[in-house]
Amino acid sequence: MKQQKKKAIVFIFFTVVLDISGLMVIFPIMPDILQSVGKFSVSDAAIWGGFLYASYALMQFLFSPVIGNISDAFGRRPVILISLFLMFIDYLILGFASLLWVFIIGRMIGGIAGGTVPTAMAYLADISTSEDKAKNFGLIGAAFGIGFVLGPFIGGILGEINFRLPFFFSAALSLCTFLFCFYFLNESLEEKNKRKFKLTDLNPFKPIYKSFFIKDLRIFFGCILVISIAHWVYPSIWSFWSKEVFGWGPGLIGVSLAFYGLGVAFVQGLIIRLSYIKNIHPQKIVVFSLLVGSFTLFGFGSIETGWLVFALIPIAVLTELMNPTLDSFISNRISDDTQGLLQGILSSINAITTILSPLIMTLLFKFGSSNDNSFYTPGLPFYFAATLLLVCLFPVINVMKSLEHTPKRKIK
Repeated sequence: MKQQKKKAIVFIFFTVVLDISGLMVIFPIMPDILQSVGKFSVSDAAIWGGFLYASYALMQFLFSPVIGNISDAFGRRPVILISLFLMFIDYLILGFASLLWVFIIGRMIGGIAGGTVPTAMAYLADISTSEDKAKNFGLIGAAFGIGFVLGPFIGGILGEINFRLPFFFSAALSLCTFLFCFYFLNESLEEKNKRKFKLTDLNPFKPIYKSFFIKDLRIFFGCILVISIAHWVYPSIWSFWSKEVFGWGPGLIGVSLAFYGLGVAFVQGLIIRLSYIKNIHPQKIVVFSLLVGSFTLFGFGSIETGWLVFALIPIAVLTELMNPTLDSFISNRISDDTQGLLQGILSSINAITTILSPLIMTLLFKFGSSNDNSFYTPGLPFYFAATLLLVCLFPVINVMKSLEHTPKRKIK
């Protein structure tokens, strides 16, 4: 049984690596795509980039709780397979698209298919003990990190040749991942833990609405929402900001994102699994992460020299200790038969932030980098994100102290 669990963890790890690689491969080429399709300036292209990210996130918000409920009722494996196949279709559409509205439709399809990662988290929750959840959830973070390395690096190289190549590469990755899971991934959800599926579960607003009215949890989820808005400043404006401030092309943008991803993989794949880190109280890890995160965000907003980006990244990635710590903490406070719903709620919160954050951050970037504005501060979104992290510091610590001494809760 232990050997089967190890194999399942490996399969889930590589599934997320390939999925995130396919998603991230297009990030370095976004400015060039939008400038080519719409003849935009960098600041105007950023606004449309924010709209594309938001359309993806809107679909993810509408479908993530539904997907979480479906996985609790019918199992994780079929949900993962369907999501991966939809991603394959999405990248084919984007690869052939030449009109802006087609890109928007493609991103919406991608958002519907965005159930792979929360379902993978639920899969790990199924096969993990309470003691192992933090390090196993950390593997998802490490998979994200590796995907952040491979995706942007490959996307930057292929994008220098032709900006359509990364889309077809992503389609191939999604298809390979689908086949990989079809043949090797077994179901993780036991029959006794399956919940009866109800039509009311199709309402995407119901679980997240109820979650914010559960005493103590609403504050915790609210803090996660604000923290996630701050963290989404990186994918929202990184490509546009680095092109505007340093004049970087797809190659350097891809390398910088890959370097950040390598740091994430190191932190969540190795550092969080060290016995020393496991013995540190979760509240201390969260405080450290919030303070380091705000410091580095202020740093990114202030620099004007490209090499300083690579100097700050090793410090910035230390904040990646926070997400698996918070995920593990709340997972251990929720009953075993609603883990899929919990991950769907967390994914919905993330989706809300990925609707709001790209719109907010790209508008701030537009305001800060516009040539018509005497207030030229392209790093303005980073300053805003740093402030959000500081605002969350005391509320999240207080609610963690409160939840620590309460019995497990069932999300209904």
